[in-house]
Amino acid sequence: MKLLIIHGPNMNLLGSFSKNRLTLDKLNRSIRKLARTKDFECKIFQTHNEARVITLLQRNRNKVGGIIINLGPWHMSSSIIKDTLSIIKIPYLIPEQSDQSKEYIENTIFNKKNIINSSDIEKSYIKSLNQLVG
Repeated sequence: MKLLIIHGPNMNLLGSFSKNRLTLDKLNRSIRKLARTKDFECKIFQTHNEARVITLLQRNRNKVGGIIINLGPWHMSSSIIKDTLSIIKIPYLIPEQSDQSKEYIENTIFNKKNIINSSDIEKSYIKSLNQLVG
């Protein structure tokens, strides 16, 4: 299986707001390590641009079996990302860190069943990956 992983706005600054000083680079290494042990491929991107997210989703719609997308502030406002995800019909999960994302989770326009929430963002990503690939 191939997964598309999209880190949204400000995830490049993860080390600045992560409790355990996890950086985006360290998170990506954890994802790639799990990919090797679980035998799946992943394409990883980080962007601050909604249009780039839409392009990534559309271009990869026939190439991936699952999507992990960290929405950040787009939780409350990005109906275009929500529409695209519903059109392409690929299973997706949204990893979140409960203490950092409470407002986003409470006010999300996305289906809350797709949100994987943990007190640690790395654990949320790992749970999301395990749920998609089994």
